Amino acid sequence: MAAVFCRNAKDRSAATWKTQLEPFSGLEFAVSNAAKGIGSAVTQLAKGRAIDSSAPALTHGLDVFHTTMEAKRVLARHWRGAEAAWELAEAAAAKVAAAKQQGIDARAAAAAARASWARAIERFDQVQRLESAWDRVHAALDLFTPDGRLNNRAGAASEIAEGVKDLTGPDWSKVRNFLNDPRSLAFLDRMQDRLKTAEPEPQWREALAWRWWLWHRRQKASDSATELVRAVGRHGTLSEPSRAGYARIAVVLEETFRASSAVECMTSVLRMHQSRHRRMTQPMLDLKRLYWNTHPFRSGPRKDVCPYQRLGLRLPSYDFWELLKSDPKELTQKLSTTGNTE
Repeated sequence: MAAVFCRNAKDRSAATWKTQLEPFSGLEFAVSNAAKGIGSAVTQLAKGRAIDSSAPALTHGLDVFHTTMEAKRVLARHWRGAEAAWELAEAAAAKVAAAKQQGIDARAAAAAARASWARAIERFDQVQRLESAWDRVHAALDLFTPDGRLNNRAGAASEIAEGVKDLTGPDWSKVRNFLNDPRSLAFLDRMQDRLKTAEPEPQWREALAWRWWLWHRRQKASDSATELVRAVGRHGTLSEPSRAGYARIAVVLEETFRASSAVECMTSVLRMHQSRHRRMTQPMLDLKRLYWNTHPFRSGPRKDVCPYQRLGLRLPSYDFWELLKSDPKELTQKLSTTGNTE
C-alpha cells in the first residue's frame, strides 16, 4: 500500500514504465489498469525473467477499481434515463388529471400518459436487469463466492460469462473488454497457488478459508440452522496444527489484493486540492507521496498504521508535519543508522 515512487514522466510509454519497474527485481505480481504502456512493459520484463532461471516469475493482473468505476458510470447514465422517463410519465399523468378537473376531453392526454408510463416502466425494468447482471459479475470478482467457498478462475469466468449476456450495447463495451481480459482474474490464480502452498490438503484448505470468511465477511444467514452451522465453524476449537494452517491461510487471503482500494486511495490523494494546482510538479507529487505514506489508515486490518510502518520502514517519526520540518541531512543520517538502507 506504500507509494514507492511517483514520477512526473513525460509519457506513459512501455519504455518509461520498464525503466521504473526494472529496479524491482523481486516483483512477482503487478496490478494495473488496462493501459497499453504498462502492460507492454510488464510483458517485456516477464519475458526477460523467463530466460533467467534465478529470477522470480512475473505475472500481470488488471485492477478491479477501473472495471467497477466504468460499470457504475454506465449504470448511472441508465438510471438517469429511467428517472427522466418516470418524470415525463408523471407530467403526462398530471395533464390528464388537470384536464378531467377542468371538464376537458382527456382521452388523448390519457393515451399519451399510458404510452409514457409504458416507456418509463420499460426503462426501469431494463436498468434493474442491468444492475442485477452487474451485481452478478461484480460478485465473481471477489475472493469468495456468495456462499463462502473459495473463488477460482473457472467459476468466476462462468459467472462473468452469464452476467455479461445482459450487458449488451456499445456503452458496455469497455466493461466487457475489461472482463474478457484474462488478466482480470489473475489475482485468483495467484491466490489459489499461494493457498496450495500454505495448505496442501484441499479439504483443510477449503475449511480453514471458510472459517476466515466467517470471521471477516459476517454474511447474514438465511435461517437459524445455517447461522448455527456458521457459529460452530467460526468459534470451533482448532488443534495446534490447524491453528498454524489457519494462520498461513489468513496471510494469503489478507495479502491478496485486487488494487481496488489502493488505486482509489492513491487517486484521492493525488487529486486532493487539484483545483488549486495549476501544474502537478515533481515536488508537489513528492509531497503528496509523503502525505500518503505517513497517513494512518482509519479502518480495516491496517487501522492506525501508515504505509511506511506496514512496509517496515523505521523512521524517527511517522507524523507528516514532523518529517516535513526535519533537517534533510539529519534525517538521512538517522535513516542510515537504523538499517533502512539495506
